[in-house]
Parts: sequence; C-alpha cells; structure tokens
Amino acid sequence: MSVLCARTGFLIKIPSLYLAHGSLNTQAARPFPVISDTLNTTSAQAQDARARATGLITELRAQIETCVQGGGEKGIARHVRLNKKVLVRERIRRILDPGTELWELCTTAGLGLEYGDVPCGGTVCGVGRIHGSDVMIIANDGTVKGGTFYPITISKQLRVQEICWKNRLACLQIVDTGGAFLPLQSDIFLRGGRGFANQALMSSQGIQQVALVSGLCTAGGAYAPTMSDVAIITHRIGNIYLGGPPLVKAATGEVVTGEELGGATMHCSVSGITDHFAKDEEESFEITRDVVASLNLELTSELDSSCPPLYDSTGLEQLAGQTQMLKPDVYALLGRLLDGSRFLEFKTMFGESLVCGFGRLSGQLVGVLINAGNITGADAQKGGHFVQLCDNRDIPLVFIQNSSNSSSESVDASTLKERAKFIQCQSIVRVPKVTLNVGGAISDENYTMCGPSFDPRFYFMWPGARLLKSDPAVLSDEPEAASSKPRKQLSEYKFESSSAAWAAARTLCDGIIAPGETREVLSRAVQLGMLHHTPLRDSRGQSRAAIRM
Repeated sequence: MSVLCARTGFLIKIPSLYLAHGSLNTQAARPFPVISDTLNTTSAQAQDARARATGLITELRAQIETCVQGGGEKGIARHVRLNKKVLVRERIRRILDPGTELWELCTTAGLGLEYGDVPCGGTVCGVGRIHGSDVMIIANDGTVKGGTFYPITISKQLRVQEICWKNRLACLQIVDTGGAFLPLQSDIFLRGGRGFANQALMSSQGIQQVALVSGLCTAGGAYAPTMSDVAIITHRIGNIYLGGPPLVKAATGEVVTGEELGGATMHCSVSGITDHFAKDEEESFEITRDVVASLNLELTSELDSSCPPLYDSTGLEQLAGQTQMLKPDVYALLGRLLDGSRFLEFKTMFGESLVCGFGRLSGQLVGVLINAGNITGADAQKGGHFVQLCDNRDIPLVFIQNSSNSSSESVDASTLKERAKFIQCQSIVRVPKVTLNVGGAISDENYTMCGPSFDPRFYFMWPGARLLKSDPAVLSDEPEAASSKPRKQLSEYKFESSSAAWAAARTLCDGIIAPGETREVLSRAVQLGMLHHTPLRDSRGQSRAAIRM
C-alpha cells in the first residue's frame, strides 16, 4: 500500500507487515516487527509436552513448599512458643512496604544434599522494597536447626552478597543464628569469613550494610552486626557474643546470663556495637524501616506493564515440556516474553542456530541472544558483534540457553577460534547480563552463552533445564564410579546431577522459575541490573568500538 506524503508530494510505500498490526502511528510509537506465532498447541505432541511440564511444575511447587515450611512443625513451635520469636518470613513481611512482596532468590537451596536437607539453606534471601527503595535481605531462619550455619548456608550467603555487590544494593541482614554446624566446620569457617570481608568491602564502596539482631549471634555470627554500618538489636531475644554463658562457665566458672554477657542493654550502653535499642520485635521492625529510610537510597520506579505480549503465556509451559526446542520454537518463546511480541532481529540470514536482536521487557530495552542447538563459527561471530553493540549502547543483555541438540560432533579449529572470540566479547562487557536456561547448557555453550562462571547478574533455570559438561550420549557411555560402601540416605530428595533441581539445591543457579513467571522474573532482574548502571557514552575509540570479527 502507498500513501501520499504531505511535505514532498511523493508516494511512500508502506510494508504490509506494519499495516497488519495496526496503524502507522501505532507502529511508530511501538517500534520493531511483531513476531508471527507458529506454535502448534493442538497436536498430540503439544498435549504430551504440557503434561510433562505440569509434572515438573508440580514437583517444583512441592519443593518450594518444603522450603517455606522451614524447620517444620516442631521447629516452628519451638521458635514461636518456646523462644517467643516471630517467624522469619513474617519478620520480612512486616519490614517491607505494605502491599509488596519479597523477590526471593535460591528458594530451593539445601535440598538433597549429602549431609541431609537444609530447607532454604537455612536463610531466606531476596530483594524487597522498603520506603520505595530496593534492598537485599538476608535473614536466618531460626526454625531450621536453630539457625545453624551449614556449608550450603555459606554458599547461598556468598552468592547473594555477590548479587548485592554487582547490583549495588543496600543489604539488610536479619540475624538469628547459633553459629556453625561443628561436625562440618572444616567446610564452613574459612569460606564463612569471606562474608564478613564482603561486608567491609561493600561498605567501603558506599553499599550500605544494616543488621537487625533478632536472636542469637554466636561465635562467627557475632561479626555480622559488628561489621555492619548500622545495627539494631531487640531486647531479651537479641544476644551477641563469641562464646555464650555455657562456655564462660566452663572456662572461668562464672555464671552469667546471655543478657548480661551480650544483650541489647549491654551492647547499646557499654560496648557500642549496636546503635538502636528495640524493646520488642514490633519496634525493631519500625526502627529498621526508619534506618533504611535514612540511607538516602535511590527510589525504584515501577515496571511498565502497559504492553504485554500478544500471545498466551500458557504456550511457555508447552515449550518447557518439549524434549527439544527448534528454531521456530525460539521465536514462539520470544513472542511470549517481549513487549507486544515485537523483536528486531540482528543478522537474520547469518548463522544457523543463534538468534540475536532487540526487544523490550516491561518497557526496558534489552538485547536478547538465544540458541537453538550448537553455536557454529558464524553464530559465534554474530554473537560477538552483537554483544559489543549492546555494550556500546548501554543495553542490558539477556542470554537464553537452549542447547537441547547434540553437541558431541567434532568442532574444527576455525569454529573453536570464533567461539573463543565470542566468549572474550561477552566476558568483558560492562552492561548487566541475565541468563535463563530453558533447554540446557551443554559443554562450552556454558561459556559462549554466559553460564554461571561468566558473571551473569542473575542465572535462572526452567524446571526441565539441564547443566551438562558434555553431550548426554557421551555421558551415558561413561562407567559409574564404584562405591566401596553404600552411603546412608540422609535426604528425602535425590536429584539427577545435571538437573535444575540439583543445581538450585547447590546455588549453582539463583532459582528455578515456572515458565509462566519467566517474563516477570526477567523484567525484575533487568531492572535491578540497570538500577545503578552508569552509562559510558562519552568514551569512544578502540575500547568502545564494535569490532567485526
């Protein structure tokens, strides 16, 4: 179709693609072409895929519920009735702004471990909004083995601190711990000390550290409030000391109470370790909110929800249940994630497997890379070029890993070299990177597609996704190591070592997300990544130029 230009008098041809999806004015307001939906939702294979996905999601919900329950009925009863303390999730709820929720990370950490189940890793962690500002919260769950630190507790805390540091989020620790689990102390103390170093280093860079002492801070746990910029302590239930009353009696014979040795009155009036005295937990929540309000943090804006995808998100469950996601499925996935299902593809005709392009997530411009199988030499060349363009324009990157095809075929030297260039380019970009594993990450596609080792701000997985060192066909031929003595099963769970559940249990990923929640989670991750990102448009030259490899 052609229209007459009022200024020049010439006829201008308008592509039918734009006319099919609204007026020219609408298209100008919302750039990028609309992705066509080719997903077959009525076939028998589609029904089987949805059934498989439903089963995976049901398993995930059960694991999350186990972790939300913490120490179970006995642990909750001891915490509430005997110790007269508020449950950890209720503490967080009362501190957050009314009507907001915790964006939780690493929820299923601690399940299926060699030394048993530690629901949630013994800590509830996530990003929440206090007086309009996003704050990272790390809260010990006193119902899980008395708040004791296990190796997984350390792993989760260090990963969450890394997220906090990279995204420059103020950190609030709600401390209620009895210290380390001594039978596993060799795996705890040295790594655990890194958490205190992180507090000092973040504080030195202006990333505020706040502690609320709502229980015991024993042994190494005593350093969490001591290393914070501001510390609040609750009367009667909050104690801070390296060795408690039993140790004092054993060492000196002196009988002393916890309150006398390291209670709120002593630390607020004598040692000066804590800065604010709360007479009870309710007042401690109010003081904590006031302290965060005094940090002079940047307010977080609301995400733009005015332009949802055109296609039903239930199709994501079908895609998640498929054994293989081919290139047409990749476009169906993007059409269910991006604003208005609009996507500007980069180098459409170059490269077989890698799809790159620009779209928006809840109003935020992002560069998306998703593969449908092996990364070829041309794919790697395209990917390296694309990530440099995004870095040059200060556009955050979203990597979607989908290596469900076989990767056992041989790779020539040229392809290997191009992959290395791609890895180099994506490793050194300044812009935030967020990675989602939907089908699998196999072999060196853990490197090219920004796996956990390459500093994504967040790394998430779908329930059926996998992390593999090599092709499954190769793995199946490897003999299993013989065990001289069968181990006693200490956990209720047993996960396959390549599964998302196994990775999440060990904090190799930041959470397993249900397919229907993908757009919301990615939007929030990109928002947090860009919250304190500093654009660098004024620095040009070789260091900022996109190089055509």
